[in-house]
Amino acid sequence: MNRKTILRILLLMGIGGVIGLILSFGLMKLNQYNHMKILEEISDFFIEYTVLIYIVLFVCLFLPAVFQYIKAKKNYDRTALVSDDEIDTFESKGEYAFQLSMLINGVFLILNLMLFGMTFNRTRENLLLVLFLFLFSSICAAVLEIIAIRYIQEIDNRLKGKPTSLKFNKEFLESCDEAEKFRIYKSGYHAFQFSRNASLGLIVLTILCNIVLSTGVFPVFVSCMIMLIQITSYNYYTLKTK
Repeated sequence: MNRKTILRILLLMGIGGVIGLILSFGLMKLNQYNHMKILEEISDFFIEYTVLIYIVLFVCLFLPAVFQYIKAKKNYDRTALVSDDEIDTFESKGEYAFQLSMLINGVFLILNLMLFGMTFNRTRENLLLVLFLFLFSSICAAVLEIIAIRYIQEIDNRLKGKPTSLKFNKEFLESCDEAEKFRIYKSGYHAFQFSRNASLGLIVLTILCNIVLSTGVFPVFVSCMIMLIQITSYNYYTLKTK
């Protein structure tokens, strides 16, 4: 390694140390009784208003996802009615609305899973209602994604794969052209790099929380397993594609 590389590594280590010191100081402050009481009150709020939060998530996330899907469908349908010069414009608008719809829908599903996991054990009085809302929201999110994918396959007969099949991702990718594959690979690589850095930050945070707040080893184990799966799966498919 040259001197420039060594200095860069030392700089990154210094930055990491400063961030760790700031996080440690913040967690020590958080560990004070008054601050911990605030966290308990927040937790109690989620538990008390679980049903209302499910409804808010449905209205504020799922319905906008449906709206964006309908908007995307309208733009795609208009490509058959406009001149050749306007086709690219409506296709771009349709693709943007479609991707936005899938993004919002994915966030909606994840937040429902998070809410269910955070509040399920302590919502004994309205357990059946909470379970129904969770299942209903999950089914709605899954159905919207399946409908959206099938619509895209209808307007582009090249795209193969059943959305409900375990082989869908493989079949769908193989049916894409080279430009689409390059875009998917590029997006996947950037997503992997970002999620790897985020996982590393999560590992540091859970370790500090265990040291300062005594949160236990399980959060550290889970955060490390997430990064381990990311690293091993990426390198496995890298070796497999050679």
